[in-house]
Amino acid sequence: MGLLYSCLCPKKKDTKPRTVTSGPKNYSYECKYREEHGRLPASSYPDNSVRTAKYTWYDFLPRSFVGQFNRLGNQYFLLQTIIMVIGEYSTLYPSPLESWSMILVLLFVVGLSMIFEARDDYYRWKKDRATNQTLGVKIGCAAAGRAIQHQQTWAEFQVGDLVFVRNGEAFPADLVLLTSSELDGNAYVETANIDGETNLKLRLAAKSLSDRLQGGSLGDEAMALDNAVNTDIQIMADPPSESIDAFTGTITCKDEEIPVSLSQFMHRGSVLRNTTWVIGMAIYTGPQTKIILNSSDPPLKRSTIDRIVDKILIIVIFAQCCLVTVADIGFLIWSNANINENSDLGYYSTWYLVPRGENANSFTFPNGVAYWLSYFILFNNFVPINMYVTMDLCNLLQGIFINNDLTIYCEETDTAASCRASNLCQELGMIEYIFSDKTGTLTQNVMKLKKIAIANKRYGDSKHPGFDSNALATDLGQGRNKEIEDFLIVLAVAHTVVTDKDGVYQAESPDEAALVDGAAQVGYKFTTRRGDLLQVNIPWESDPRQYVVEAINSFSSKRKRMSCVVKCPNGKHYLMVKGADNVIFDRCDEKSTDRKGYNDHLEIFAKEGLRTLLVGHREIKPDEYKEWKAKYDKASTSVGGNRKELLEDAAEEIERDIEILGVTAIEDKLQENVADTISNLADAGIKLWVLTGDKVETAVNIGYSCKVLVPGMKVIKMTETKPEQINLRLENLVRQLRGIQSGSRPDSKESKREISIVHLKSMGLVIHGKTLEHIMSHDIRRAMLLEFGMSCKVVIACRVSPLQKSQMVEMVRKGIKPEPITLAIGDGANDVTMIQKAHVGVGISGKEGQQAANVSDFSISRFKYLQRLLLVHGRWNYRRICKVITYVFYKNFCLTLTLLYFSFTTGYSGTSLYDSWVYTSFNIHTMLPICAIGCLDQDVRSETVELFPSLYMTGRLNLDLNPRVILQYILLAIVHSLIVVFWPYFSYFGLDQVDLGGLYVFGTLVFSCLVFTVQYRVMLITITWTSITAIVLAISFLMYFLFLLVYGVWYDLQWDFYWVPYQMLGSAIFWVVLFGVPATALYFDFVLHWVSREFFPTIMDFAVEADYLMNKAKKGQLMKQLAKEVKAMTGPQEKEVDTARIKDVQLSQYLGVENKNKGDLGFAFSHPGETPAQMHRSMTTPQLLDEEKTKKKPGKSSQHQLGDPKSNQQKDVKISMSHQTFKMQAWQDAKLSANRPLDETTCCGRFLQQKLARLQKPLTPRVTMIVLAVVGCFFLLIGGLVIMGSHAAAYQMVQYDGSTSNYKSLGYNVEFQDCELKAARNQSYRRCNITFKLNQDMSSPIFVHYGLSEFYQNYQSYQKDHYYKQLDGSTTGSDSNYCLYYTKDENTEIIPCGLQANSMFNDTFNLISPSGLEMKEDGIAWRVDRDLRFNNPSGYPEICDDDKYQCLFEKYPGVISRENGHKDEHFMVWMRTAARNTFMKKYGRIETDLKKGDEIVFQITARFIVETFSGGKAIILTNDSWIGGRNEFMGIAMVTMGCVVLATVAMMLLKECISPRKIATREVLGSATAHAEEGKTSGKNTLKLKKMRVRRKKKPSFEKDLSDPLMMN
Repeated sequence: MGLLYSCLCPKKKDTKPRTVTSGPKNYSYECKYREEHGRLPASSYPDNSVRTAKYTWYDFLPRSFVGQFNRLGNQYFLLQTIIMVIGEYSTLYPSPLESWSMILVLLFVVGLSMIFEARDDYYRWKKDRATNQTLGVKIGCAAAGRAIQHQQTWAEFQVGDLVFVRNGEAFPADLVLLTSSELDGNAYVETANIDGETNLKLRLAAKSLSDRLQGGSLGDEAMALDNAVNTDIQIMADPPSESIDAFTGTITCKDEEIPVSLSQFMHRGSVLRNTTWVIGMAIYTGPQTKIILNSSDPPLKRSTIDRIVDKILIIVIFAQCCLVTVADIGFLIWSNANINENSDLGYYSTWYLVPRGENANSFTFPNGVAYWLSYFILFNNFVPINMYVTMDLCNLLQGIFINNDLTIYCEETDTAASCRASNLCQELGMIEYIFSDKTGTLTQNVMKLKKIAIANKRYGDSKHPGFDSNALATDLGQGRNKEIEDFLIVLAVAHTVVTDKDGVYQAESPDEAALVDGAAQVGYKFTTRRGDLLQVNIPWESDPRQYVVEAINSFSSKRKRMSCVVKCPNGKHYLMVKGADNVIFDRCDEKSTDRKGYNDHLEIFAKEGLRTLLVGHREIKPDEYKEWKAKYDKASTSVGGNRKELLEDAAEEIERDIEILGVTAIEDKLQENVADTISNLADAGIKLWVLTGDKVETAVNIGYSCKVLVPGMKVIKMTETKPEQINLRLENLVRQLRGIQSGSRPDSKESKREISIVHLKSMGLVIHGKTLEHIMSHDIRRAMLLEFGMSCKVVIACRVSPLQKSQMVEMVRKGIKPEPITLAIGDGANDVTMIQKAHVGVGISGKEGQQAANVSDFSISRFKYLQRLLLVHGRWNYRRICKVITYVFYKNFCLTLTLLYFSFTTGYSGTSLYDSWVYTSFNIHTMLPICAIGCLDQDVRSETVELFPSLYMTGRLNLDLNPRVILQYILLAIVHSLIVVFWPYFSYFGLDQVDLGGLYVFGTLVFSCLVFTVQYRVMLITITWTSITAIVLAISFLMYFLFLLVYGVWYDLQWDFYWVPYQMLGSAIFWVVLFGVPATALYFDFVLHWVSREFFPTIMDFAVEADYLMNKAKKGQLMKQLAKEVKAMTGPQEKEVDTARIKDVQLSQYLGVENKNKGDLGFAFSHPGETPAQMHRSMTTPQLLDEEKTKKKPGKSSQHQLGDPKSNQQKDVKISMSHQTFKMQAWQDAKLSANRPLDETTCCGRFLQQKLARLQKPLTPRVTMIVLAVVGCFFLLIGGLVIMGSHAAAYQMVQYDGSTSNYKSLGYNVEFQDCELKAARNQSYRRCNITFKLNQDMSSPIFVHYGLSEFYQNYQSYQKDHYYKQLDGSTTGSDSNYCLYYTKDENTEIIPCGLQANSMFNDTFNLISPSGLEMKEDGIAWRVDRDLRFNNPSGYPEICDDDKYQCLFEKYPGVISRENGHKDEHFMVWMRTAARNTFMKKYGRIETDLKKGDEIVFQITARFIVETFSGGKAIILTNDSWIGGRNEFMGIAMVTMGCVVLATVAMMLLKECISPRKIATREVLGSATAHAEEGKTSGKNTLKLKKMRVRRKKKPSFEKDLSDPLMMN
């Protein structure tokens, strides 16, 4: 829809330069217009309001609703709904389900997604409203030329308005600076809201215009305002553009043209600082401001999991079509054999399945097509309708957890992690390649000048905290003044640094500030900048020198240098330049430059990891300067889009013949824990590619410092610049690599080999940007680079541009198959393209601004937090969402397969086993528990993952969501669905005996078993049990039963389902089935789980066990130490404890982890990291702790060993106690920041930190055996009770008509007495007597049933082709799609329309012997059927006297009485459709006890034609027990299952005694991870580990060090 709208209504882009005027004429017109119209005149430009919200109140519903169907799953269910509606309300084909059931569920699912979308858009709308309602000041007109200040909202500002802004206020629109309260009209601006840079930027007003407005009175606000409204000002500017750092224009005032550029431009949203007030003119407003033009959403990224799900959905839909086709073929075969005209009888053999007088094809479409569509509707749940909603909900909460993780919150900068793309949360757990910037990402971006080199001498000391200027100062005073002074003058003058009111340097980059500060340390101190005038203090001069900056050639990533044309105090003009060595060398004076010497300096500095720049200058002759300045001025005043190019051309012309004065070396320190983080990411199998703009030597040195490169690694450097050299080098490297990989010996004629088999496992590549430029332009060279780079542990690209960074990411993404998951991380604007190109973009909120963070998918404040983001959150989220996806498909497969199996018994007619609303509610009942897993489940604790980074391989190798896993769940679904359907199916006789054999009763019973089975499956795959998990599971069960109870009495919603749940829940046998069926299904789960872990354990099996044991041991040691210390500190009398004695006690050594993870134990003896923000919850009463300010011990925080005292890095705890009371003080100087997430002191905080109290007991052999033993005992107990109850419930069956094989083939104990009632259709009835000789005692009430076999009451058209409301006397009006209750046409029948009521069982039974024994025919139907469901029409029975009508009692004389009509209970019983094609229905009851040997004779009047459907008829006597009817099969099955389960337990126990498996300790897990790492590149999807056996220890000890093997069998 959005695409259609954009095509029909494209946005018009303003591409013309604009001219904006202000002055007396404008104000007089404005005032006059306001007086006449009461409002300001309309502007031809957009107003200043902004809108980032996607929707408005009037288009949200249509646009959002249509947008939901961009998803394949929603498209599928929309198609299903359309097919259902057509099938239900037409005669084209049958619909087995009611369309409204699907419509409402689809609306619910889509509505939930729309709510999520509305929530996000609502926050955007609130932000827009707050922004537009912000107040600003406009300079307006008044009498006598005086200015007044109008306060108005930002939305009311227009282009051309004069805007007055005070210190600390934000600019409401893009403004051009006219004047300010400061000298020369300059102002300081903070752009943190735009780019995150907190350093102030100087904005320079046009001096002549500013002087005119100030009127010679500096800081006079009133005069400046009056002059502003009385001065004609015209600004010609570029059209609006997205470029933040580009603006050109010309101000015309009193016939004077003044060029303006970015130096006079103030962005909307930036803040005025250190300046009392400014006056500016609005040049761009609202959607045309630069910040809004740059606020477009980042490119939409779909996660790999989403794409996998789409592929699975396509496969599932194809599989569904295959199943539909199989079922349709079955229908055609069955119908050909059963619904064809019988030539001997002259009618259809199953006449009751099709309308009388019509052929078998009752639909417009051919039967094959009609029933294919019917099955397609029936199997619609093969595709889970709630898949997307469940994933969205899980992703949303996962993103919230990331945002609120206290361990990745930076207290120093008050910055928490931010998740901007929650759909990529699981993608964090699948990363294979990381592309990282260096400066500001791996380093702190805190620049300090450490060393310089002038001529052949170097100055500075790396050990000095700053720049050691002693030697330089000494040489400066010993006659080397000229060389050193020129160098220092360039540093002090050639920059764009400004000073604030406190004299602090404010620079656009940390490098510039470091250089200016370094010069100041030697005495060449830059003090102030006034317009173009700079003042520099010189040590031996009393007055500051003044330099005039005539022109500035700005730095850019393309130019890699900046230069200034400066007029010195002696009147000479100099070009002062500093920049990268490669660009400066290309422009230097070769005669006067000692290139070799400076290269030596550069190499030495680079090896120390310092950032280097060359500094130089040259004198400009007056003629050259005059000519060049004219060209520069022309370029700077040009209006159009090419000003930047013209200025670059002018700079290129002047920047030549440079005399190099020296080299600067700036230190950029590594961030904290960068080396450990990179090492752990490498251990996780993630490859790191560093893309930087530094020199090769600098990058290599930093690589070693941060462990990107490690000692012993073979480092290949590629610095060639010629294509032929690059080709030759790549060919040699790739040839050698292939030779090593293939195992071939090197050719003796081959040139010297650079790599060998020894290097293959540890090899790094360092490549230069110029080399990369030639490689990326050629496909073959790019392919060779990729092939070699894939074999390297690390790749470092130096001197690369932003474009090359994105090209590297794209090369890996598109060149490797299957496509690896990539992550790009950076902190600057030059990293934006790389971040957007990668699968996952992570921005660092650094000193280079927020550009990277603003466009990233996730943002963090430190590189070290990437470890937790990937290894903990990413891995957890991947495993969680994979469980969600596989489970959702599994449960829907189970549901659909039960319908497929049931169709085998319904003549393949497509009858639904479940009621439509019950069927479509399945996904709602089973949604909440799996959502809890998708949000809260933790297979292992975060400490274990950080201790064993190799566990990250589960997501990196996609071990949890691949074809093998999907196949396992499909097989599991097949097994479970077979058990769920066929256990109740083969117990059908006993269920039918107690009125549980009706289609909807039996179907709801099976449905309940299915719901419990899949819910138990959730419990089995749940590893971490929390209170929320348990509550959600309980709620889901309660919701299911509540749904049944409410829906079961909703008469108007479903006529046939009325009272079904109450009938089912009131039967004892239902609860027996509800235990037996899920328990049987899950028995196979437990056995497979045990076999897998015992004989084929995976790395994750070991991880779960080791994590549990280490956590248990850790808690045990901590509690013992606490008890010991408490005992030592308390005594019989109150006393103050000697705190010095316990000062050095480090309780954290028994925790074995960093402070941030203490929430696992519930103790808070130290605050997380450096954040003192929470109180201690003790074992007895709340206590306060006093933090000892001690320094952390050095070490690798990420390498802590659980339970290892040597790894302690926690702070000392100083405790003082009185009797039963801890006397501790609160944390000192606790500063809770606005962005700080909640800690664990509150319930909400524990939830957000994922530190809820939890039970995490893995299914070890002992647990498995205990669970199975308990289940086996229950099977035996309940099975025995069922068998005893079944024997107490007697039954006796006599078949009196039909084939003798009908019942015996089904396993019934039946006596055959042939009455020879083979009635033809032209005969009204036959009679015979049937004698029962009781074979056991029967107590009253004794129920008399009639039984039918091979009669398809469950055939779809048979049980569906009637309109339910007809049966209570209602009519359907004029709707011709439904047959009426009665009509006035001749020869019509006043009976329920449809097949079911037209084939009613009309045999009658009369009890004729013994005399006095009575059979009552009332009380056999459900009470609700008698009281509510069935009613006679108004005017009955008088209306039947009319010969035009035939009523029900006339249709079935002798069966239905005139007075009863539709209130006849035999009719009610018949209308409760049976679930099987062999069933029994109640006919009457005997209220007298009968003894064994008694003879009972029934006279049967047979009217129901048997021969035509090849079935059998029987009369059955039953009486019930506490368990209901005869359920021997169920009892025997349960006893058998109990024996099988206990035998399985015995087998497991025997195996454990003979050859126990070693339960995973830390060492076992370490060995397993190493073993798995060896095979991680084998291409296999599964990593199986060999069996490991140890002898059992009698009593496992958790007090010993964890290095000892721990057993938990």
